[in-house]
Amino acid sequence: MKTRQQTWTRKIAAMISLAAITLPMVTTTAQASTDDLSNHPGVYGYFIDTYQQNVGQNKTPETNPVIGEMSGFAKYWANGQKLDPDMLASNVSQAATITQQRTHAEEERSYLTDVRDLRYNLISGLGPYAGAFIKNADAQTPYTSMPDQPLPLHRHYIKMNWASTTSALGPVVQLVNTTSRSKFSGTGTIKHVVQYERPYRQSTDVKPLPALSKIMAAAGHDDYDFPSGHTTAAFETGETLAYVFPERFQELITRSSEVGYDRVLAGRHSPLAVMGGRMVGTAMTAATLNDANNQETMKQAIKAAHSDALLGAKDSSASDDFADYKTNRDAYRFRMTYGFNQTGDTTQAMRVPKGAEVLLATRLPYLTDTQRRDVLFTTGMPSGYPDMDDAEGWGRLDLFSAANGYGALNDNVTVDMDASKGSFNAQDNWRNDIAGRGRLTKTGTGSLTLSGHNNFAGGLLVKGGALQLATSSAAGKGNVKVNQGSLQLTTQRVTVKGNFQNGKGGQIKLARNGHLTIKKSAKLAGTLKLTAGKVKSGSKVLTFRSRHGKFNHVSGLPKGWHVVYTKNAVKLVK
Repeated sequence: MKTRQQTWTRKIAAMISLAAITLPMVTTTAQASTDDLSNHPGVYGYFIDTYQQNVGQNKTPETNPVIGEMSGFAKYWANGQKLDPDMLASNVSQAATITQQRTHAEEERSYLTDVRDLRYNLISGLGPYAGAFIKNADAQTPYTSMPDQPLPLHRHYIKMNWASTTSALGPVVQLVNTTSRSKFSGTGTIKHVVQYERPYRQSTDVKPLPALSKIMAAAGHDDYDFPSGHTTAAFETGETLAYVFPERFQELITRSSEVGYDRVLAGRHSPLAVMGGRMVGTAMTAATLNDANNQETMKQAIKAAHSDALLGAKDSSASDDFADYKTNRDAYRFRMTYGFNQTGDTTQAMRVPKGAEVLLATRLPYLTDTQRRDVLFTTGMPSGYPDMDDAEGWGRLDLFSAANGYGALNDNVTVDMDASKGSFNAQDNWRNDIAGRGRLTKTGTGSLTLSGHNNFAGGLLVKGGALQLATSSAAGKGNVKVNQGSLQLTTQRVTVKGNFQNGKGGQIKLARNGHLTIKKSAKLAGTLKLTAGKVKSGSKVLTFRSRHGKFNHVSGLPKGWHVVYTKNAVKLVK
């Protein structure tokens, strides 16, 4: 039986082959200046300030922020005319390919995504916490399986509250409802302004889900495609849950993107429509979380999510469709662009929308708002992809990558972590490949891991807590200095490409069979702490071009062993 990772890898490869495109990777954008991080308004102003203008009577980009945000689609389709037939044909062709290649498991999942409450759809993103959420939020759905025969033509969906606002997780439910069930969060107005047909009505190559085929065939012709309302609601719900429960941040937004993919699988929507839904949902979530009227609900929701009703009720034996990081990353990244080429202007600088930093407030709590904006800037997608180059920058936000920390460093980035606050304040892992000319300074008491293949040039300075290096190139290209706290090697070999200095208050921690290669000079003091690992007499734990000083203290040596210092190495000798 193929694993979820193998199945997804195979499907992406097939779609890439058909479309002759390449997957986008995290961009290593040039360093952000103050001007780069400034706000760029749309013709409607700023989305977070004007989101309540998304109502039926406002039907222009100037008066409705959703229409303004989605105005890029007018390059391809406007007033019932195909302005870019090739792009629109590619959009429908991609939808056809996805429907033709769906598996039975995907059919059942996309059916349940279709018929269930839009908010209930995101519970699976909680993985081992999903059972506790269902129980302690009184969450419920009448739909548990896909029927063997198409649903009757005039079947009415069963309506019920997806979860209870008076439950133990009531504040979480209330915040989700505030975001995704607001009278300002719908896509009905823009759909009727754009009037772009569903893909299954444009081509018989797009195969409707059999269970829904009769209902889809009978839908009114004003049941339009762009943008996807289900996808909008999925990102509103998923990103709100990720805000209150950041321990599942990437898993929840991956499920949000999967809901959009499910809409394409079912034949309901085109890729461009679900890409638009992601943008609208993300902007709406940020607007809700920035709204002063919602701040108390947000605090109570975070408190409830981290009580025994959710965080304290993990079921480690439960299945988790989002347990594999690489599968999540590959899937989310593909669904950012659905394999479309960069047909627009590829030279536009990244823009970070006003208020977007709130989306990372709980996932990167030890950073300032400006730093979180910088993270969004340095992990943003390249320009030129269809739909995505809106004026404010919502389309190019890559929240999955942003949850992995910086994509590039400014001249001086200081990370101050307070372990006493717990969660990500105590321990975090930056998985991105970090570029840039800047230096990273680690302070505080928490532990930060760098697990990317980094090439930032400014070096590392450790002034408190722990900085862990999990790849051979995690230290980047610059000098490394440990004044206070600990520099820990969690992989066997790490290279420092510049000079290295361990101060009197600093500690280097590595395995007995580990190796720190210092390309230039080493100044040694403080502590060398060795951990378990097989070792041969004469093995080198540090090598360097030249050395000044010795460690003040060495711990973790096997009985009868000692350290020998040579001109170019620190050796363990029996």
